[in-house]
Amino acid sequence: MTFSILRATNITRASHHYDRRHRERSRLRSRRHKPKSAHHFGALTHEERVKVLGEAVLRSGAIVFTKNHAGKYTAVNDDYLAAFGFDDSSDVVGKSDDEIVETLLGRGQTFHHSYRGESITDLPAIWRAHDEMALERPMWFKERSLLGGGVDTKLHEFVVMKAPFEDGIIGVAVSEGT
Repeated sequence: MTFSILRATNITRASHHYDRRHRERSRLRSRRHKPKSAHHFGALTHEERVKVLGEAVLRSGAIVFTKNHAGKYTAVNDDYLAAFGFDDSSDVVGKSDDEIVETLLGRGQTFHHSYRGESITDLPAIWRAHDEMALERPMWFKERSLLGGGVDTKLHEFVVMKAPFEDGIIGVAVSEGT
């Protein structure tokens, strides 16, 4: 009789173990063969995709900015602020490249020097020419700029993609040193 009870107990345990494993396998299998869920990017609405991509851009580590046709900044991300030593986007939005460089030079830590034939004061005109070209179609440029709010007194090279956006351009810049 003891043998029968042990055997019945073992069979019951084995059965429960099998059922648990079988349910887990079935759950995993059904996951693989499920149609694309709402979490799949392609299944998202346009607004959801814009939100996801916007978050990705803001967290990418790239310097991101938008400007209007007049060349005034309309938005910048936190990486832009950190790279150029600004505390708040209100320090940048509504200003032109000339005004930004003037602010950086006004901090007294930057010096006017030439880098491959370009002076710091030449940069706004170069950036504006690139902006004008990008109003027509997306373009890639190598541009130079100050970093750290001009504290290190050096020009740094960036790879910058500029493209038409709303009533102006969007720019995404990555330092060549990163």
